[in-house]
Amino acid sequence: MDLAERRNRIDDIDAQIVRLLCERALTAIEIGKLKSDAAVPIYAPVRERHVLDNVRRHSAGGPLKWEAVERIYIEVISACRALEDRPVIAHYGATASFTHMAAVANFGGECRFIPCDDIHDVFNAVEKGHAQCGVVPIENTTGGVVPATVDRFVESPLSILSERYMGISHYLSSKGSLAEIGQVYSHPQVFAQCQRWLRENLPEAERVEVSSSSKGAERAAAEGPGSAAIGTRLAADMHGLTILAERIEDYALNRTRFWVIGHGGNPPSGKDKTSVVLTTRHEAGALYQSLAAFERSGINLTMIQSRPSKGASWEYIFFIDFQGHKDDERIAAALEDLRRCSLFCRVLGSYPEEE
Repeated sequence: MDLAERRNRIDDIDAQIVRLLCERALTAIEIGKLKSDAAVPIYAPVRERHVLDNVRRHSAGGPLKWEAVERIYIEVISACRALEDRPVIAHYGATASFTHMAAVANFGGECRFIPCDDIHDVFNAVEKGHAQCGVVPIENTTGGVVPATVDRFVESPLSILSERYMGISHYLSSKGSLAEIGQVYSHPQVFAQCQRWLRENLPEAERVEVSSSSKGAERAAAEGPGSAAIGTRLAADMHGLTILAERIEDYALNRTRFWVIGHGGNPPSGKDKTSVVLTTRHEAGALYQSLAAFERSGINLTMIQSRPSKGASWEYIFFIDFQGHKDDERIAAALEDLRRCSLFCRVLGSYPEEE
């Protein structure tokens, strides 16, 4: 088969792909009508995880990397979902921030994204119905848990619908040269992830904290050659900045976990994670008794974080993640034990666990 014949073969395959995509889209429209009649939420994380797992099985052994296939299929899902209704997604940070990129990676491009300067504003947008879902950071492998996210959940009726992990790479960008930089703009968590590089390369530069890394790029662009920003390559491109240094994070395996928040919940997927918030009695062994409920049921904890209670001095609220779904028999039994030995316990959500 010569070059022309192979190109004709590609054209035939493309025609088949488009025909099948249209067929998929028509089926999605039918599903959308059924979901609308039944008042089922448009975002279904468990179903979307099932679709991606199915595609992954079919792509195994093929020449394409799974990451590439996943990106393609997330956009296919996004385009078909938009035929039902174009979702509105609130996210922390400006356009081109890491949370915005996580939102696009999770929902695809066929959404209307609302940037919010504050994590509180993301919760508000979803609680008041201005957005169907919100995306907020919850923890980073270097900087730890994001306090504003866990604190806001104490008073919010929203649930965690899904999680998304993203590898995080930081870029130093400016309109000037490295020697000209007198101040660097970025988010506090970003500075925490790039401390070594900054000490070694810009020890005299002032670090100016802003609400998001993309806001830092905006400030650096406005102030000129003496200012720089640390953030995404996309933010640098958007604001006309030149990349001066790439991948300046202190640890190569720098990842951030994001939560998708919204109303409602998920059925079991077969591989889930559950998050809870609780307060314990102010007495010796109270936390041990609460955690023993997990040990007795053989439940694996994946995160535990304490935060000061705003209601009383020297009392703490605990956020706990563990493997399993709240409706699983052993998880339900452990939660019942947890409620008996805690002053307050609320399930924040059960959602598909991302690998």
